[in-house]
Amino acid sequence: LKRCAAALRPGGVIILKENVAEHGSFVVDTADASVTRCHAYYTELFTRVAGLMVLKTALQRDWPKALFRLRMYALQAPGEGEAAAGGE
Repeated sequence: LKRCAAALRPGGVIILKENVAEHGSFVVDTADASVTRCHAYYTELFTRVAGLMVLKTALQRDWPKALFRLRMYALQAPGEGEAAAGGE
């Protein structure tokens, strides 16, 4: 993410879609060697570790209840968000 942020043009945005676990948990699936993280963990990763700003986040609508929730994130380098988001 740090390399992506460094490569962004002024006003550029990184869009991610991630499955999210509930309430501060991690879910490890040993069958496919995947880890599903919670929303708070992703927010920490984006802001504190990668130094990005979360412009917007939203849950996927009409998503099957049997699956992990799918959350979308719009990320940007600090100081760029006000212009790109139209002051939002």
